[in-house]
Amino acid sequence: MTLCERYHSKILKYLYYSIGNIEDAKDLTQEVFVIVYNHIEELQNHENIGGFIYQTAKYLAANFKRKALKKTLNETSINMEVGGTESDLYEKLMMIYDSKIDESQYVDNVILMLSEEKQQLYRFYYIENKTYKEIAKILNVNQASLRMKYVRLRREIKKLTHYIAKEKFVAND
Repeated sequence: MTLCERYHSKILKYLYYSIGNIEDAKDLTQEVFVIVYNHIEELQNHENIGGFIYQTAKYLAANFKRKALKKTLNETSINMEVGGTESDLYEKLMMIYDSKIDESQYVDNVILMLSEEKQQLYRFYYIENKTYKEIAKILNVNQASLRMKYVRLRREIKKLTHYIAKEKFVAND
């Protein structure tokens, strides 16, 4: 079974539910597999090809939504007699969307998704501003392994941030 056969219907369904139009979803699905084809050499040794395919679909969908929003804003500014330019209207609408984002809730969501141990690491370093030396002493670990824990913590926070951003802000355009 080829990658296209294995993932085509899943990606099509994902994109359809993401953007809401079957014809656009079909076009984006085709783009996903063109990208996969163009990167097939690199993907031979990729540890998670399915993840790569879904990430590609996610980014194409997000770009599609951004372009659709921009097109809608441009059409709106043409159809409406607005005193400013279309870029002013776009900026105003983006400020309205941005003002709806509760950053404190966003950070809290990320922290709550961490294990208790990782929440403790986060609190020590980022909230209480303790040094690696102080934290290592409290946790009775060496500084090298502690640094590695913080590298993994930052990676996990980055992944969770992308996940929450997608769920709360990209998917709800």
